[in-house]
Amino acid sequence: MIDLAAPPFTLLAERDMDLLVLEEMLSSDPFRKWLVGKLYNGTHQLRRLIGAWHTPSLEPLGSVDILFVFEDMATGHKCAILIENKIDQPKQNLQAQRYFEFGEKGIEDRYWDEYLTCLFSPQAYFSSLEPSEYFSSYLSYEEIENWFSRAAAETHSATIERSAYKKTLIRQAIEQGRRIQSQIQKNERPDVLSKTAPVAPEVPASPSRGRQNTTKSEVSSSSSRKEQKTAPQAKGKISISDFRVFPGGVFNLPAGYREAEDTIIGAFFNDLLSYTEKYYPELGMKKPSGSAAEAAWVEFAPQEFPRDIRIIHKMPQGFMDLSFAMTALSTIQAPYQPYIDSDMAFKENGKTAIIRIAIPSIDPQQGFEAQKDTIEFALQKAQKLYQLYVHVVDGGTTGKGYAPEELYF
Repeated sequence: MIDLAAPPFTLLAERDMDLLVLEEMLSSDPFRKWLVGKLYNGTHQLRRLIGAWHTPSLEPLGSVDILFVFEDMATGHKCAILIENKIDQPKQNLQAQRYFEFGEKGIEDRYWDEYLTCLFSPQAYFSSLEPSEYFSSYLSYEEIENWFSRAAAETHSATIERSAYKKTLIRQAIEQGRRIQSQIQKNERPDVLSKTAPVAPEVPASPSRGRQNTTKSEVSSSSSRKEQKTAPQAKGKISISDFRVFPGGVFNLPAGYREAEDTIIGAFFNDLLSYTEKYYPELGMKKPSGSAAEAAWVEFAPQEFPRDIRIIHKMPQGFMDLSFAMTALSTIQAPYQPYIDSDMAFKENGKTAIIRIAIPSIDPQQGFEAQKDTIEFALQKAQKLYQLYVHVVDGGTTGKGYAPEELYF
């Protein structure tokens, strides 16, 4: 028997929500601008759409659910938003690490200059995420539902009838996801699974530690305050749960989520700032801003550095980078090559040239005191990169220095 009063559908799959969002990305400029502003917390503004795709692939990483690429108004950068959609899958099937690897691969292959990962799901899905499941940003079905509530009234892109249909579809997806999450929390077998998620890839045990074989000149030291330490050893095999905060853009946890944990992270960065200002004041550590989780990359801006040059400590990845923004790698190689030490390597990330030292990763959620030796070792490496810059600019013992503008601009 047909129930003529029933909704136009009885069971939804993630693909249904994928295509609904993809349609708006490709057909509604107001939606695109709203989406970019929301996911980037207002730090980016859409100049033009480059494209949007459903399940695009990058070998060997597989595919992402939705890819949205746009040009940023202020920088002209090509920015990618990588969206993982979950309507009713168990949360252990989240692919957070793979999405960040996908984003990094896209930069390496020059498809985009920067990226942001996003978990798209019913709001109820966000309440029990583990650290290994963190994305750069979060978008709930409820927020999309609210968009369509406003769309017709503000004549954005939808008639009243079209908005009503899409709100009905989204509401059905929300209730379906809520029901499945409730069953999972009660340890019941879900009665609906929309699709089989791929198996999470194994996380590499540590970043690559490249070595250069040629003999290099020593960089002159401006301080003998501390004896150099050997890098702390990793404590056992690293699992995906150890990767608690990832790079890739704005980190925008839903309001009120994991407040106790956020307080722990905040205390870590306060301790780190106090320690650095006391023992390494010349590094000019910048006070972390935004949420505590956004501070996973710490910037140092010594007084001698031009605006576009920074030392950046990328804690989750285990990198200490001397970073030259909007600079070709070939520009810095000639003046710096004679002074590169065996633990340093040249890298290029989009339009940024980098001199990198690989170090042990640091987890702010483990507190400052528990990782003090590792932090001290990392700061010594930051000091080393600072001395490298000063040595090249001042000319060292040769007196043949380079003005910053000669090297980089």
